[in-house]
This record gives sequence, C-alpha cells and structure tokens, in this order.
Amino acid sequence: MIASQLKELLLQSLVHERGGVLVYQTALDCVINDDLQDEWTCFLEQTHNHVAVLTRTCEALGLDPGEMTPGCQVVQHTGKSLVVAMQMAQAAGDPAAAELVACECVVLAETKDHADWELIGECAKAAEGEAATALQAAYDQ
Repeated sequence: MIASQLKELLLQSLVHERGGVLVYQTALDCVINDDLQDEWTCFLEQTHNHVAVLTRTCEALGLDPGEMTPGCQVVQHTGKSLVVAMQMAQAAGDPAAAELVACECVVLAETKDHADWELIGECAKAAEGEAATALQAAYDQ
C-alpha cells in the first residue's frame, strides 16, 4: 500500500498528462508558426509517452490508472478548460490571436507538468523498495 498523497500525485499526474494530449492536439489546430508546430508536435509525442509511463507506474504500484478521485476530477476539468479556451479563440476568427491563446494554455499546462514530475522525482528519492524503483524508473523516462 502506498501513501495516499503519493497515490493522489500519481493519479492526478496521469489525468493531467491525458489532458495534455488534448491540449497539444488543440494547440496544433491553432498553430500558424512552423517552429511552434514542430515544438508542439514533439511535446505531444512526449506527452503520449508520459501517459504510458504513468500508467505503467500506477499498475506497478497496484493503483488503478482509471481511478478518478475528486482531485483527479478537478485536474481533468482544468485541462478541459484550456481546450475550451483555445476553441473559443479559434472560433473568434483571428488565427494569430488563437495561436497566442494556445501558447498561454501550453505554458499553463507545462508549468503543472514540470511541477508534477519534480514531485515524482522527490518522492522517488524518499521512497523505499518497490515504490522507489517504480518512481525512479518513471522519473528517468
């Protein structure tokens, strides 16, 4: 059994990464700059990998990767809100403005993403045994 806070961190991180896939897919619908398109395409691939890594980590620790705690529901809502913001910007008909909104949404999503991974790394340092191995393997991905 792992600590409830670690469980929550892993499940919320997984939900955030799943939402990140949608954020990047929507951001790519908004992009007009070729350099941003290349960068966001790379980040989308990385985010797909993070989903797979966190799913395996949850399973290795005996967690249900599909569990939606109240905290996970909040994270999911936040991710959906970023997608809706980009869709609203697109609907306004100004591609440059929509791209700027997409940039803002990507920054917000990436800020949480980096914080989650830093916390996972710190948990890996503090954990022992099977949990330490699984968390370190995830962090090293």
